[in-house]
This record gives sequence, C-alpha cells and structure tokens, in this order.
Amino acid sequence: MKNKSEIFISSTVDFHNIYGAVETANELGTGLEISRFGKLKEIEDNFDETLNTYKNAVKDLDGDLTLHGFFSNLCIPSKDPLIYEASIKRYYQSFEIAAELGAKTVVFHTCFNNLLKQQQYRDNFFMRSLEFYKEFIPHFEREGIVATIENVHESDNELIRNIIAAVNSPNLKATIDIGHCNIHSDIPVTEWIKDYGIMLHHMHFHNNFGDEDAHSSLKNGSLQIKPILETLKEIRLFPQITFEIFNKEDLFESVEYFRELEKEIYTK
Repeated sequence: MKNKSEIFISSTVDFHNIYGAVETANELGTGLEISRFGKLKEIEDNFDETLNTYKNAVKDLDGDLTLHGFFSNLCIPSKDPLIYEASIKRYYQSFEIAAELGAKTVVFHTCFNNLLKQQQYRDNFFMRSLEFYKEFIPHFEREGIVATIENVHESDNELIRNIIAAVNSPNLKATIDIGHCNIHSDIPVTEWIKDYGIMLHHMHFHNNFGDEDAHSSLKNGSLQIKPILETLKEIRLFPQITFEIFNKEDLFESVEYFRELEKEIYTK
C-alpha cells in the first residue's frame, strides 16, 4: 500500500505551452495535469491537430498524467438544449483526450450555482447530473480511467458525495480543491476529507485569503497546509495532489514547502 500522495503540477504554469509545462514537471520530478487543452476558440477547427501536439509533448513526460476536463461555461444539468449539447460534447471530448494521451484521472466541475437557494433547483441539478454520469462513467470503466468531480462554488460536499454514491462506480470519485473550500465553504478542509473518506481520489492545492481565487503559493494565504496533510496521514488516505499554482516562482516554492512538510509528518 502506498503511504504518500503522488504529486502533479498544473499545465497552466506555462499557459498553453504544453512543452514548457512538461519541462517544468520533469524539472520538479512530478506528474502533470493538463489544465487547459488548447485555446477554446480554436478547438472546433483544430481539435485533432491540438490532440496530436499534446500527444507529442507528453511523450517526454517522466511522471504520470492527469487531465482537467473542459468546464468553461458548461452545464450538464442545463435545461437549455443548446447548452446541454455543447456540454455533452466537451465532456466526451475530455474523455477522448484522456484515453488518447494515457491520462488515468479526469477532473470535472459540477457548475453548480450556490447562489440559487431553491431546493427544487438543487434536486433537479442532482437528478440530471446523476442521469448523465450513469451513462458517462461506463466509458471510463472500460478504459480504466477515473473521473472525479471537483468542488468549485459548493459550500459543502453533499451534492457531489450524493452523485458519487448514487452512481456507485469505482471509476467516479471526488476531487477536493482546497482553495475553493477556503472561499466558498465554512467547513474546514480537514472535515471535507474525513467526510469523503475513500471517495477522495484527487486534490488541488493552492492558497488564498478567502476573498479571491488567487491560486497563490501554499505559503501565501489563510489556509494551513500542515493539518491537511496530517489528516490525510491519520486516516490513511493518499489522493493524487495537483499544485494548481500558476506563477512558476510560487510553484517551485510550494513544491519545496510541501516536501518539507511531508518529510516532517511522515517521519514521525
């Protein structure tokens, strides 16, 4: 059984330069999460060409590969058929990219609007999401890829946890984004971890002061990283961890800090 989390960096550290991102990951000795697949305005015309470019680039990656699925302006539970069709297309393209590139994890957003407080909205969102994932996840099962659902604006993990539980597949798990928790949730990250338990497969690490999704260095924000790692060790969960830190200097500082904390915690 592994006793440490596998770590990755986000490709946004070298925005839209996948070759540069691969080089940075190799320099740091981490895996890579493709956070942005090409430029959205070019995807329709150049999807296959972009896929070939990424395939060529990741050949030189020393570590493992994960993928952030498309998310901009998408909403699977939308009642608007045009938005729904566009969302379906992008989600299936995300699966295709992962299968072609050999990524074993794909991260998706719910696109849930936490400002809408009607129970009917929440119930409909859950049912339509569930209907979609029950059709979607068998593709991941056949390819041996794990899809995960990430919190963005959610104030708690109830919606995501219920979707995962209802689909009941080993290929649908949870991602905790600790920076998003710090902005949108009053529940400590340590409690999110404990509540998910074995549903937790993946995490995004970055920091902020609770007011802006700044994706700052782990040392620059109000989140305390050490208790998060201690909780993971305590309950023996070792999810993949991606550093979603966009500034290269902040990224290098964060990886070094993380490894120092990890050494301190796991040598006790």
